[in-house]
Parts: sequence; C-alpha cells; structure tokens
Amino acid sequence: MTPRSWRLLTIGFTVLFTLAACNGAATSPTPATTPSPEATEAAPSAASAEPSAEPTVAAPEISELTVGTLPIVDVAPVHVAIAQGLFEAEGLTVTPEVMQGGAAAIPALQGGDLDIAFGAWPSFLIANQAGIELRAVADGVAGVEGFTQFLTKPDSGLEGNPAGLSGKTVALNTLGNVGELALRYLVREAGVDYSDVTPIELPFPEMGAALDGGSVDVIWSVEPGATANKANLGAVVVAESYVGDLAGFPVAGYFVTKEFAEQNPNTVAAFRRALEAAAQMINDDQQVVVDVVPTYTTLPAELAAQLSYPEYHGALDASVLQRVYDTLLEFEMIETGLDVGSLVLAAN
Repeated sequence: MTPRSWRLLTIGFTVLFTLAACNGAATSPTPATTPSPEATEAAPSAASAEPSAEPTVAAPEISELTVGTLPIVDVAPVHVAIAQGLFEAEGLTVTPEVMQGGAAAIPALQGGDLDIAFGAWPSFLIANQAGIELRAVADGVAGVEGFTQFLTKPDSGLEGNPAGLSGKTVALNTLGNVGELALRYLVREAGVDYSDVTPIELPFPEMGAALDGGSVDVIWSVEPGATANKANLGAVVVAESYVGDLAGFPVAGYFVTKEFAEQNPNTVAAFRRALEAAAQMINDDQQVVVDVVPTYTTLPAELAAQLSYPEYHGALDASVLQRVYDTLLEFEMIETGLDVGSLVLAAN
C-alpha cells in the first residue's frame, strides 16, 4: 500500500467513527435520565395524573326541528327550553307548530311536516296498534285537579251535576283520545250510558265561543282555557277530569316516528335532555311557567298566576304508558296485544 492510499484509508475510518459517535449520542439515553423499573411503576403517567374528561356528547344529526304543540299549558317546557336557551345549548333550533291535538299531529309526523309531536298518550298507543310505528321520546304532564275540567254555562243546570249529561253535547278537542277517556270515566261514575252523550270534535280555541253560542252544552277545557272561559264567560264546572281512578293520570308526551328515531338518535337525545331540564326548571320555580304561558297563548299575563298547572315530567318509564294502555282497555278504546315497553325509546 502506498503512503497516499494509507492516508486516505485512515481519513475514511476517522470519519466513520465520528459519525457513529454522533449518532450514538443522539439516540441513547443517558443514565441520569433513564428511570429505574421501580420508579416507573411508582410514578403515575402524565395521562393518569390529569382529571378524567367529561363524556363527549354526540352532535345532533339534524339541528332544526319542527315540533307539533298545542296552545295549552301542557307544552310550557318546550317554550321554556326555547326562551332559556336549553335547546340552543344542545345544538338545536326548535320551531313550535300549533296542532289541534295529538291525533292530528300523527299524519303530519308521517308526512314529514313535523319532526316531533306533543300529543295525548291514547292517540300514540292507538296509532301504534293500527300499525303506525311511533316511538315515545319523553313524558309530558300528569293530570291534577283543576288542570282540566268539564265546563258549562251557569244557567244550564249542569253545574256539579254530571248525571245531567245524558242527552247533552260535549266538545272534545279530538275523539278517541284522553278527553274521550275522561268523558267515558265521568259518565260511568255518574251512572250515565255513554251512548246517551254526544261528543263532538272542536279545537280548544273555538270551545269558548261554541259554549257561549249554545252549539254545545259542555266543553272539555284544558288550562289556560279553563281559567279563561270561567273569567270571560262565567263558565262553571260540571266535573273535574283527573280525580278518583284518574288522579295523577299520564296525559300526554312527546313522540316521533320509528324511522326518525332510528335515523336521528342523537337529535332525539338532545331534545329529551333539553326538555327534561326545562321541566325541572318549572318544577323548581313555578314562576318560570307563569311567565312563559302568556307568550304563546292568548291568556292575559295577570291570569297566568291563577291557573291550575299539571305535573311536569320529562323522563319516561314504560310503566307510565302501561297505565294508559290498561285504562284504555278497561273502556274498550283499544285492543289487546300491544307491547307497550317496546314503544319507549331508551335514554342515551
């Protein structure tokens, strides 16, 4: 080997050793920074030292909802949730659409004009038995004394006299519903044959004028109509709706089509959470509902504090609907064979 070749070879080895030394310094941990196995076990990781994060709530599949309602105190939680920003906090924009009743809302649900409907539980159950697949989202209200009454004119002779209903015409907002159930119970307790009473359908806002004009003898009036009709017309009470076996009866709630529930589970859950929060807000402070009712009804604000408000609920248990179903069976308003538990959406 020539001297020149030897010098080149020596330089090459020097470069290789230098690079190896540099690379080794970059990748190998020093003893000072390498924890012992015992220290590793004893020391909590950075992730475990942090507080656990709140569960992530899935965003609604759709954010804009049209909800079928009625001009009555039952739906106050919807309007409270709008006014208090509870729907907004869940990523929802809710537009109420006034309907005649739950029975009228069902075709609108099927046709897509409504996303969610408020309606009486008998309508919901009867529709399901007829093959219209609906699912219950949340509970609404339970009946209390004063909340819903059968009213008449003071000169009718029917005040406090349900036995006098034979041969009379009674206005209900919809037939085959909770109003009819209340009427059937009332006349049975009074010893009157239901076939001797003539029930007719009439929207709540038209009942007062019909009673005043004499086209009906009795109206089934729900707050705020009951208080308004007594104040404006001097109407008097034939009988209460929710007493005796119907005390605390589950009146109505919120429901969707089965298809909507399957396609929009996060939306349904968000709606339910906001509604439950609104119902709790009302139950904690009745002034909340007193303030909101005049904003979506024609009731003057000074009368709102005089209303008889129902029990507001949110969470729904299948036993609630089972009670309704069993009562409908008792009055032969529905047939046997309906699996009520399968109609209630699980909370998520």
